[in-house]
Amino acid sequence: TMAKNKLSQDDLEHYRKHNIGQSLMEVARHFQRHAMDGFAAQGYTQLQMSHQAILTHLSLSGTRLTELARRAAISKQAMGQLVDEVERMGFVERVQDPDDGRAKIVRFTPAGHVLMKAGTNVGTSVQQEYSALIGEKKMQRLHDLLEELYQSIRKDQV
Repeated sequence: TMAKNKLSQDDLEHYRKHNIGQSLMEVARHFQRHAMDGFAAQGYTQLQMSHQAILTHLSLSGTRLTELARRAAISKQAMGQLVDEVERMGFVERVQDPDDGRAKIVRFTPAGHVLMKAGTNVGTSVQQEYSALIGEKKMQRLHDLLEELYQSIRKDQV
């Protein structure tokens, strides 16, 4: 019957209230917005939300484009475009991979290292804000649980 497959507004509200995905996405969005505000406050106004796909996944020693794309779960083309944009800003560069002369890696420039130091400060201040809201112990517990869940998911996907 149709009625059985129909979703009521109450059912939908209940699902949204008890669905971890919704909460995770809202908190992640809030964190990203605050991080972008923090970057902007330090003069990095040209950075966009999409650039976090690089900044979050690029190793200090450098990372291949294909690996960056895989880590960010976006296409190689999309990652290439983002790298082009951040390269024009002077924060990353493409250089020869020391382990494989035919390949290139993306790595931070000196300005990129300064940017990332600013980023760690911004991230820390957002986390401190969250700790002030829910308390240090709960914040640590939340972090530990999310890390445990994330590690379990990663093991499952290998």
